[in-house]
Amino acid sequence: MGRVSKKIIDQKLEIELEEQLSFVIQSLTSKTEISPFLNEFLTSEEKTMLGKRLVLYMMLYKNFTSSQIHAALSMSYETIRWYKEVFGNKSAVFKSTIERLIKREKSKEFWQKIEKILEPFALVLSAKTDMKARAKLGSGDFWKDE
Repeated sequence: MGRVSKKIIDQKLEIELEEQLSFVIQSLTSKTEISPFLNEFLTSEEKTMLGKRLVLYMMLYKNFTSSQIHAALSMSYETIRWYKEVFGNKSAVFKSTIERLIKREKSKEFWQKIEKILEPFALVLSAKTDMKARAKLGSGDFWKDE
């Protein structure tokens, strides 16, 4: 997780910092500007954290369970619980932005990867009552690329 100093800063300075960040984001207009800037501006840890948070919001929007989110993103249940609560209070603009992101054509491939990660989880749940699922889970066939 990102680390922020616990030392309190002046509220006017905090507003100015947010304005500067907003300005930078608005000024970047193409992938050829955005990617290099973010690669140099953010640490590897920050990119991972922000990417996971974005996917978490996407999964919450799509009503994935906490167990599915935990399996896909390796997040703690407490973190997931907290973000579920936060997500419920997000604005319509925020949620429509998440919805637009989910609807992108490139997202289809991403969701297929998520489903592949979650396949063993689904098999475990259905193996209680489904002999075929139990056999597939036992054989490890779900790990093979198609």
